[in-house]
Amino acid sequence: MTENQVETRDQVLRPRPAINLDNAFFFESLNERGELSIQACDGCDQLRHPPVPMCPECNSVHWSPRVMGGKGIVHSYVVLYHPIVPPFEPGYMVAVIELDEGPRVVMNLEGIAREEVHIDMPVAITAQRMDADLVLPVARPAGGKA
Repeated sequence: MTENQVETRDQVLRPRPAINLDNAFFFESLNERGELSIQACDGCDQLRHPPVPMCPECNSVHWSPRVMGGKGIVHSYVVLYHPIVPPFEPGYMVAVIELDEGPRVVMNLEGIAREEVHIDMPVAITAQRMDADLVLPVARPAGGKA
């Protein structure tokens, strides 16, 4: 993330994510500080996403949020054309981004033509304001492409 800034985007409201006690920190850190935080087990230090109440490695129920560095690679992606529901437009890309720290997170991939996207492509992750109440992580090609 860059200097805890959150970009703003004008558009029709996106579907709301299901927020609960296990994942509220994820959305709060994006909204309040522009940071991508991942759940870390306090027992074995395992990073896990999506957040769950119990560590699958050591069965601990104790965890803390850990801020990620905001870089990763494209592990997988899809270009969606149909069915399209507003505010989405045909051809938008959704990617599974493998963070440098290891966990994988699903997010939109923007700032690149679909023909240029490739597996293992380096990306930078930013927090982007989708509307007044929703901030989500978005991946863009690393290295200055807009």
